[in-house]
Order: sequence, then C-alpha cells, then structure tokens
Amino acid sequence: MSSDKKRLLEEYTVGETLGEGAFGIVYACRRRTTGEEVAVKMVDKVETPVASIKEEVDMLASLDHPNIVKLHQVFYERCFVCIVMDKYKGGDLVEGMQKHWKEKGKIPCQQSLHVCKQMAHSISYLHQQQIVHRDIKGDNYLMNRKDIENPATIIVLSDFGTAVRLKTGERCHSGVGTKIFWSPEFFDRDYGLAVDIWAMGVIMYGLLDGRFPFRDENDVRNKTLRFPKGTLPSCEDFVRKMLTKEEAKRIVAQDLVQHAWISSPENADQGAAAMGPDDGGSTWSPEGLREGGANEGMRERRRELVERLEDADKAKRDKKVDGKSGEKKLEHYWAEWFTIVDKHAANSTLKFEWWSQDKVEKEGILVMEGAKPVSDDSDKTSSSVVGQQLTEHGVDINAFGKKTDKGQAKTLDQLAKEVQSGAARLMLDATSHKKLVRVVDVVLLRIRPLNDKEGRCLIEKAEKFPDGRDRSLLRPPGTKKEPHENTKKVAERILKDMLNMADCNVVFDFKAKEVFEEEMESPSFPGVTTVYRKEIVEGKVKTTDPAVLKRIGLPTGDEWSFEDSTKNTKFLSWFTDKQCLSNNIKIRAPESAGEVSGLVQAPIGLNEEDLTKYLQGCNIDVTKFGQAGAKSIRDISSELIKGESSLSQDPNGEVLRVVDLVVVKLVNSMTQGILVQTDQTLPDGKKIPLKRLPGAKRRPDENQFLTARRILRKQLRMDEDVVNIIASDVRMVEEEKASPGYPGLRTVYRKRIVPAELMRN
Repeated sequence: MSSDKKRLLEEYTVGETLGEGAFGIVYACRRRTTGEEVAVKMVDKVETPVASIKEEVDMLASLDHPNIVKLHQVFYERCFVCIVMDKYKGGDLVEGMQKHWKEKGKIPCQQSLHVCKQMAHSISYLHQQQIVHRDIKGDNYLMNRKDIENPATIIVLSDFGTAVRLKTGERCHSGVGTKIFWSPEFFDRDYGLAVDIWAMGVIMYGLLDGRFPFRDENDVRNKTLRFPKGTLPSCEDFVRKMLTKEEAKRIVAQDLVQHAWISSPENADQGAAAMGPDDGGSTWSPEGLREGGANEGMRERRRELVERLEDADKAKRDKKVDGKSGEKKLEHYWAEWFTIVDKHAANSTLKFEWWSQDKVEKEGILVMEGAKPVSDDSDKTSSSVVGQQLTEHGVDINAFGKKTDKGQAKTLDQLAKEVQSGAARLMLDATSHKKLVRVVDVVLLRIRPLNDKEGRCLIEKAEKFPDGRDRSLLRPPGTKKEPHENTKKVAERILKDMLNMADCNVVFDFKAKEVFEEEMESPSFPGVTTVYRKEIVEGKVKTTDPAVLKRIGLPTGDEWSFEDSTKNTKFLSWFTDKQCLSNNIKIRAPESAGEVSGLVQAPIGLNEEDLTKYLQGCNIDVTKFGQAGAKSIRDISSELIKGESSLSQDPNGEVLRVVDLVVVKLVNSMTQGILVQTDQTLPDGKKIPLKRLPGAKRRPDENQFLTARRILRKQLRMDEDVVNIIASDVRMVEEEKASPGYPGLRTVYRKRIVPAELMRN
C-alpha cells in the first residue's frame, strides 16, 4: 500500500481540486493504467510533521467501515504525503447543506435522518475502537451525490489527521481541530471520546437551523439552545443529548445509534406531517457553517508545489520522446502576442501583446507624474516583519547580536537588511514541519578548455586578501547572485571582475545548468539554517589566441593568478575530473538535484484573531470593518497573508496600510516593442480589458527586483536568463489616499517601474 520509491504522478494524473483544509488539499485523480477515478489527499509537511501523517495513514489502513473513507495507496513525495482514497462526487456535507438551502430552503429534519444515522454509526465505530477523531465537522463528511436529502446518499468520514487511539482511562490535552465545534471540556484541554459526540451535535443543529449554535467559548459554556419551529421532539432530544454541556451526562456513541430518532423508521412519516415545505420564512438566510481551513498563503504555497511536481513529471516524460524530428519551437514570448493560463486566478487567461512605444504612450500606460529614481534603500524592510517570521517558526531572536560558542552573532537588523537588499531571502522549506531558512543564491562556473583530452576544469586553489591574510579553497569559481541579475549576467561578472577572462570567448550552455541546494547552520544567525541555492553552468574556452591562453595557464594547465580591483588575489589551476573527485571538489550537482525544490515564500501577515488584537491595540475601531461597504477583518487578513499589502506605523504611532505595486517595462530587443497585458478572459468567457504593464504586489519581505523576477517567472512563464533587468533606472511614485474600504487606516500607494530587456541569445 505504501509507495516509498514510486511517485504519485507515475501512476496517476491529477485533475481538479475537490477540497482544501488546514492540513492539505484534495484533488481528483485518475489511474493511468485503468482510468479508475479516485481522489488524492496531499497532506502538507509544513503544517503536519511526517511522523503524524504516518500515524494518520496507519490508522486509515486499519479501518473498515462503510461510513469511513477507504485508503488505497500512499506516496511519500518531497513536500507532501499523498493519500489515495475513494472519490466522492457529491462534495462535502457543507456543500450539500448550502445547495439545499439555496434551492429549497431549510432542510426538514426528517430529510436529514439518513445523514444523521450514518454520522452516528461512523462515530460509534471509531469509539468502539477507542479512537477519538477530534475534528468532526461537516467539511470532513464526504457525499457520493450532491443531493443531501436523497435517502440513497452515502456519506463517509475523512481527514484523520487529528485522530488518536486512547488507552483505557487516557485523556487528551492538546487543542486541535476547529474551535467552533469544541465542547466545554475541549476548551479545558482535558477531554476524551465525548468531544466527537458534541461536534456531531453542532453539525446536526446546523442542518436544522442553518447556522452554528455557538459563536465562542462563552456561548459553549452558557448559552441555552432554542430549536427551529417544527423540529420533532425526538429529533430535538437527540441533538440536546449530544450538546449536553456536562461531559459525564452527554450521550455516548453506543446509545446514540439506539436513540429513537434514528432507530425508529416511523419518524420519517411523523416528520413529513409535522413540518411544512419551508419553515424558514422569506427572510431566513443561512450562515456559512464552514469554519477554519487553509488561508490564502497556504493555498498559494500548495498550488505552487503541486505545479512543480507536475512540471517535473512532464519534463521527465518529454525526455522519453524522440526529439530528432523538426526544428526547436520558438518560445511563446517571442510571438507578437501570447496567452498564459493563470491557475492561481481561477484558471483565467491573460493575454499579452508587444506594443510600439508610440501606442503605449498614447494609451498613457507609462504616465507616472512625480516619479523619482529609487533604490531599494528607500523602503527598508521592517525588523519586526522578519522577527515575526522567525518567532513563528521557533527561532529565538533574543540570541541575535550576542556572543555564542561559534562567535559573534549578527543582529536582527542586519538580517532584515540582507532581506531588504536581496542578498538573502527568508523562505519556507516545505519538506519539513515549520522550517524557515535563509536562502542565498550562488552561481558556480565549470570552465573547461575546448577539445581538452584530459577533461580539465578551472578550480580556485587559494585566495589572498589585501591585508595579507590567505586561505585555501579548492572550489570552482563562483559568487553570490545579486537580486537584479540573471545567471548569464553573474557568469559574465565572474569572468570579467574575478578571473580576468572576459577576452577568453567562454561560451556557456545556460539551458543545461545544474541547480541544487545545500544547507548548513549559520553561526551568524543562531537557530537559522542557511540554504545555498547553487547553479552550476559549464562553459568552454574557445579563444585560440596564444597570449590569452598562456595568461590563464593553457594549454599546459599551469597555475595562474589574478588580482582584482579590490587587491584581492585568486590563485587558480586546471584540475582533471579525477583530481576533483580525489580532493572532494564538487563540480557537478549531486544525484538528488533532480528532486523538486521545497523552497517557497515564507508565511507573512496576520490571521484574523491577531489582526483584530493588533488594530485594537492601535486604537482602531474594528466594529466598522465589514459594515457599509468596508472590507471585513477576514478580507484584510487575507490581503496581508498574500503579501498584497502590509501594515506599519508612522513616527506618531498611527497605522499605515502600504500597497507596493511593481510593474515591469519589458522591451523586446528585436522589435523595441513593450509588453502589455491587454485583457483577461474569465472561465465563463467574460473578457475584461486591462491595457497595463505586467505587475504584481510586492511583499514587505521581498526585494523589488525579486518581485520583478517573480512576475517574469510566474506570470509570464519566461526564462529569466533571457531578460536583463536594468537596476539603475527604477522609478517610483508614492501617494497617500483616503481608502473608504479601510476605515481608520491611512493608505500609502507606491508604484515602481522596473525596466528590463528581452534578449535573443
């Protein structure tokens, strides 16, 4: 059942999203060999430790009940554990409720009888085995058809990520699951099997009334329930027994399945007579009955990682195809116009066209009155943003700036400055649970003489500093990548500034570059792992000038040196592959380099609860949000988590909402055309005219050039090595505007234009 070596996409194709929760995402999928339709739950390693996921897998494998989801296979991918199970085409119970409410109004209690009975039997089965689910809710019950009132509808309980098996007398003490379904003892952090019974009672009340019975802990402990008019006495008794506040007096699962409401078939006839077609009245409107789940940051991260899996699988399959026939197809961005399907915006289609400079100016696309040249130093990344990210991932920021057994640690401000300048990035390692890492991009060159029979490559042997210090190295020449640079530009810089080889006619194969990641502890930043994201590019020395070759130790392979403009001297030599191997010099990416990268943007922003506390602490009246057209707290939280805005404070302590837009003015070097996003076509066929430059909101922890590269990579699907960013000519305009949607918050809007050029190799 467990597939440690095989990959999910080797056996299945992945289709549409079926659902998403706090711990993973569920896709429809199809077995490649038989066409069988199933579902795959991709459990997120960031949110759940692998050991816990394995416990869920083992538990599911041990269960066999018609109202418990059935496990088929398990695949352990780099960033997910993929659990293949039966596919249920009716969605979840909440969707079924909402469909009925929209089309027919309230659900008469007798029409929920079959659903109620199946829920009771699923919980009874678990409790017989001393298993407490701890996240019983409508979202976790799947239906085989969309019609909730159909007596033939089958429901199954899923999502066993929080389930545990209890020993006799054992109690639980952790706060897991979804709070709106918690019983009083759950809030006390001292509970047992009975919490599942209470949660089912919350679902049943929702089925009857269309809303949650309790809003918060105070309601859970003190509120007296009122039931909708027309609820049968036996049904009301059934729900009240489940929602008994005293745990010891609450009905147990064994008695639940024997209760008159679900054990007496005559209830259906009584219900039909007791209740009219719709007791809700014309003004009745249900609440969502869906609580918790994934935030926008989680959704974006998971979709990106799944796309990487699919892209890697496609590349692997493409390699098996004989590509000898026909010419290589020109990349899409060289065409006069092209479209990109944006999977992150409901699969809408974005159209881009190359417009002349005159047409762009006529449309006023480049007009930015009052724009000024800008460097990234004008907008410092707040140390509080970086500190919050580190703290949320278990890093003790109090150790920064202090002496450790490994030397003097750098300060939090120094790390924030690195992030702001783009010298390093704070990213999430999605292969592990809650692991934040410092990422540094490095380019290494594997330079070889042309037609060299000995297979030699250039190696740095040593380095001497201007103050007389020296050190041994034994590594291929390389350096850190600046945020505005592509790999090609870094290679050119290494050749010119570090090796004095600009005249050696070194030709690189950038399409075949090898990319891999190496991690090590960072003594400068205690508790933070540094990941070096390395790119190795091979180049051939093609010059035939004897003087030039002699200067760099060829063709004999002599040692040579070069002193750069900073008086730093590098000593270099030509090593054979065997010499590199014997000296443990890494000139190639390791075999594991083909694995999908787990590095993704780090979580940012504030959840609803923390945002409310922050605003209240700044004397902002939060009762105005969500009223009279204003954004709700949830809307603002979602915006912050996606990085589309940030909150800061002015010198007087007043809260500012900052929106920082980066747009790329991309010029085609062949035609001098400027790339314009002309329109967006929604899945329903509706077309929205745009006429704007490609752009994206800049995150508060992101360098402006890294935002520009994100636009190239994600929005335009471009090879970054064919685009030169012109870092010296960035312009920015800033203005403050009243924003009615954000009462009590001043909003500062920034717009940056980053110029770039599309180059034909």
